[in-house]
Amino acid sequence: KSGEVTEDHLSIAKGILARKFIVGISEYLEESLKRLKTYFGWQEKDDGCLEYFLDEYHTVEKENEQSAFKRGGDYWKLVTQTNHYDMELYFYALELFTKQGSTMFKRPYVDKDGVPIDFIQVKKERLERERLQREEAIKRYRNELIAKLNGTSTNHAGGGE
Repeated sequence: KSGEVTEDHLSIAKGILARKFIVGISEYLEESLKRLKTYFGWQEKDDGCLEYFLDEYHTVEKENEQSAFKRGGDYWKLVTQTNHYDMELYFYALELFTKQGSTMFKRPYVDKDGVPIDFIQVKKERLERERLQREEAIKRYRNELIAKLNGTSTNHAGGGE
């Protein structure tokens, strides 16, 4: 199909992302901004400007915590199922974010709360969630088929008597 995204497109996007970008992640905004500041040598015009912005951002973020697009929420699940390659690229960007933190900025692999991140475990958990989702889809499909067959079988048997 014309315009269809493929595995090749994903590979190209990953390569470009790895070679051409400093990755920032909105979920890790404070760390992302610190990295950009370091990389570009930015100086604050007024001391405390960044902290003020982050305080304001976190206040708004807390007010919007009930957002429909919260990780793990229904909308998140819908997007992850329909935009598989986008999600693969997002998870790859998370890996790059951590690797860049360690190699370019001498930062440990930690989450926004400062807890060390075990990316092997994160990937295992993601793969397990995907496996469970596939199994659930297979069960639903199997149950639908059984229901259709039982419905057909019942109708057929009823018509023969």
